[in-house]
Amino acid sequence: MKKKKTFFGGAIFLGLGAFVSKALGALYRIPLTNILGGKGLGLYQMVFPVYALLLDFSGAGVPGAISRIIASLNANEKEQKAYNYLRSSIRLLLFFGLVGTFIMLVLSKRLATLQGEPQAFLSYISLAPAVFLVALISCYRGYFQGFMNMIPTAASQVAEQVIKLALGLLFASLFIYDLPKAVAGATLAITFSEVVALALLYITFLIRKKRLGLIFAFNRADFRPQAKTIIKTTIPITLIGILLPFSQVIDSFLTVNILSAYRDDATALYGLLGGAVLTVVNLPVSICYGLAAVAIPAVSASKTREEENKNSVKVLLYTFIAALPCVIACFFGSRLIVNILFRNLPSSEKNTVVNLLKLVSPCILTLSLLQSANAVLIGKGKLYTPVISLSIGVVLKTILSVVLLKIPSLNIYGSGIALNACYFAVCLINLILIFSRKVENASKRTFRRQVTG
Repeated sequence: MKKKKTFFGGAIFLGLGAFVSKALGALYRIPLTNILGGKGLGLYQMVFPVYALLLDFSGAGVPGAISRIIASLNANEKEQKAYNYLRSSIRLLLFFGLVGTFIMLVLSKRLATLQGEPQAFLSYISLAPAVFLVALISCYRGYFQGFMNMIPTAASQVAEQVIKLALGLLFASLFIYDLPKAVAGATLAITFSEVVALALLYITFLIRKKRLGLIFAFNRADFRPQAKTIIKTTIPITLIGILLPFSQVIDSFLTVNILSAYRDDATALYGLLGGAVLTVVNLPVSICYGLAAVAIPAVSASKTREEENKNSVKVLLYTFIAALPCVIACFFGSRLIVNILFRNLPSSEKNTVVNLLKLVSPCILTLSLLQSANAVLIGKGKLYTPVISLSIGVVLKTILSVVLLKIPSLNIYGSGIALNACYFAVCLINLILIFSRKVENASKRTFRRQVTG
């Protein structure tokens, strides 16, 4: 009973934290959209695919990797080894985080120019330090999640959004006379929010360390083998995290440039899909994030095949139950949702958002199941399986986007169709593989030997 409570308790805490975080993010987009308008929102949204991609390269896969490693440790030495893995991951991610920040700073003007909006370079500069900060944040979140303690992650996520909301609206309002500076001010708020999140996680770690009353000693000789284990575990999880942001980077280059050939509002259309519609879609998806995050350590720590399968089915079933009503609500209530959230948009843009939300509402279910299925596969030891399925989906999405965006009668709706096809295909492939009988027990045993060895 204790383990059952831990499983669902962790999922509830993290799911609630992610939901509140996304809700605050969606709430933030309402006044931000009203301040910046469609053009400003397009500029704001344009930097995030590259930012997300750099985050993945610099360690966004670390929470899942570290939580899997720690969950697999023997109980007798778990605290000391977990501390060593935390220290090793911090040393490792310091380098990758700094490289990510440096790349974003140096390439800011070039990236903005290639995207068709040179004015976006200021936003790249103000957001660049956040790459380094998130790399360190990932280490602490993975550490706590490995012990099935999801509260620090949830609390830090909420803190991020509160700071981003307060400072983002303040900075955007202060510099509204110059739209690129207003957008850069909104992105600068994200950097400040990550500073607060990192401080909160570090303080929580110190409190936990003091409460345990244990003296942890970091053995420098352990760094190399532990770093090797972290990298081997992180690479596939990072690739999983990179693929969708990578496809969004492709979208950020393709969409505006293709639509600009026959539309004057290409940037605004891109902003409405990425900044308004997908913000609404991602809100209910975040409810299921807690289940996905808990699935990795829970499935990984399962002692028997029966327990592993039982936890896997629970994650997927509860994901389906949570996501399906949200699909129905977004499809049939799209106009009401848009009128409430984006009431100050011009009527033409509001109608576009309504139609796009109806079109992509099935993504709520498929994307929720996709993230949970990925987590289950990782927990089972099938680390590279989600990479393959996601790669297939991204290729499908890119091909469809190129073809459909060139059709004037479809324009931005072509991107919505491509999204539906991508998530459905990946979700279907993952579910088939999860329920196949070919489970790699040998790879799981090998992984545990590497971690505890």
